[in-house]
Formats: sequence, C-alpha cells, structure tokens
Amino acid sequence: MSKSYVIEWKSLVNGRAGRGTKVFELEEARQLAEELNREYPGIHHEPVESPESQPAPVPAEAEIPQAQAEPEVAPGLPELNHSPDHAFSFE
Repeated sequence: MSKSYVIEWKSLVNGRAGRGTKVFELEEARQLAEELNREYPGIHHEPVESPESQPAPVPAEAEIPQAQAEPEVAPGLPELNHSPDHAFSFE
C-alpha cells in the first residue's frame, strides 16, 4: 500500500497551524511544500503522512471510556435506543 501525504503548515507570525485535506504522493508533497515556503515565507509548510494512510489504533477494552461502553439492560425490560433528535428515536 502506498503512503499518502498532506501539507501541514504553521504561521511563523502568529503561531496558527493547520493541515491540508488534499492527498499527495511523497515527492509531489515535498515539491509543493518547497514552493509554498518560497511563496509564503511567513508560513512553514511540510509534508506529513496522511491520517488515512495510517491504521487506526484499536483501544483495549480497558481503555474504552465508560460512556462508550455498552449499557446493561435489566432482564425483562425492552432495550430503547434514544437520539437527541426525537425523529430518529427507535424502540
């Protein structure tokens, strides 16, 4: 699988930072970062590996926050799924 890269940037003036959404191959990302650094000297650009090209970490069961754990249903009671938008609530 080929790795993909995005451009990460940081302002040298005010410290703001961000990450682009367009995905590039490494060499293309390097060339674009160099070009952007020449055109915008107050902002540092660099290619970084895209989050999509990295496998998502799977938390161990002990690391799952309690709010995300499956709720226990008392025996004999119907299980209800509620949504903040009542139009999407299901029984």
